[in-house]
Amino acid sequence: MVSGAGPSSVCGEPPRFSVVAPGIAHAIFDARPPDGEPFSGHAFQIDLNGAELRLVPAGGPSSRQTVEEIVAPFPEAVAVNASFFDSEGRAMGLAVDEGRLMARGKRQSWGALVVSGTTARIVLGSEIPDHRAHRLIVQGIPRLVVGGKVLRLKPQLAERTAVCAAGSIVTLVVSTKAETTAFARFLAGPPEAGGLGCVDALNLDGGPSTQLVVKLPALTRSLSGGWGVPNALVAVPAGR
Repeated sequence: MVSGAGPSSVCGEPPRFSVVAPGIAHAIFDARPPDGEPFSGHAFQIDLNGAELRLVPAGGPSSRQTVEEIVAPFPEAVAVNASFFDSEGRAMGLAVDEGRLMARGKRQSWGALVVSGTTARIVLGSEIPDHRAHRLIVQGIPRLVVGGKVLRLKPQLAERTAVCAAGSIVTLVVSTKAETTAFARFLAGPPEAGGLGCVDALNLDGGPSTQLVVKLPALTRSLSGGWGVPNALVAVPAGR
């Protein structure tokens, strides 16, 4: 089931992206939905032709670290939390980096960010017959936007981490507390109406897991979460 998302669903200044490193652009957003509480955050557009995207583990299968700790070995990077995790700290869903299997519990009905070469897309787990055909995979739930349409979503208020994918562009998004549908409408909304224009978007772990670390000469940011996470999506500028 889907419900349309149009310009009337989004309010706020159009996000203005500026290049902060080779292959990486950044925008601050301040969304003010007409029928909900305002929320704000950061969006990073990662061009896979000019930057590398990795899924970096915290350590062993049950290890958890903060995103700041996970990204500590990288001199320059943009990083957000990624996989959900179970009561033992293990990443839930399929997780692959550079073709290496990090978590094998594929969820058929969950969404997945899949990167093959320099092309990224968001699909269902059931649409991944062989993980070895892809460079990077991380699963999440729910899918927020499919084909430009907002899905019918369970109401919930929480800090958000999400990822959008279209061709060679992956957009990493972190937000203050936002209601699920309002957040999805912001992601799908056209930029001229204050949205991000995402055609496909996937919810990653949120709430106390939502974290952001930016270590770039042109920009530094650190948004701490409430606990450690099993892995992080890490974007590294070209040539770094």
